[in-house]
Amino acid sequence: MKLFCISVIVFCAVVIVVGIVKIHELPGDIALKRGHPQAEAIRICSLLGLIIFPFWMFALLWAYMRPVFKPVALDSIPADNTPPAEIPADGGTA
Repeated sequence: MKLFCISVIVFCAVVIVVGIVKIHELPGDIALKRGHPQAEAIRICSLLGLIIFPFWMFALLWAYMRPVFKPVALDSIPADNTPPAEIPADGGTA
């Protein structure tokens, strides 16, 4: 009877630990499903929530946020990859 009780306690402890880890993986899974470009960072942040709980809450919010991209001004980049005119080609050592 003792062995049965100990095995039930161990089983319950394992189920609780696995459940907590699965819940903490949720923001990363949500970010992957939504195609978030920072899904890996969200997953790491949510797993850090196992240690510091506010990280998990932040990761959950981050997973639902729409990423903001700043457009690159392509007209400021030369087509032949030469340095801009105000910078000397020798690096300014002349």
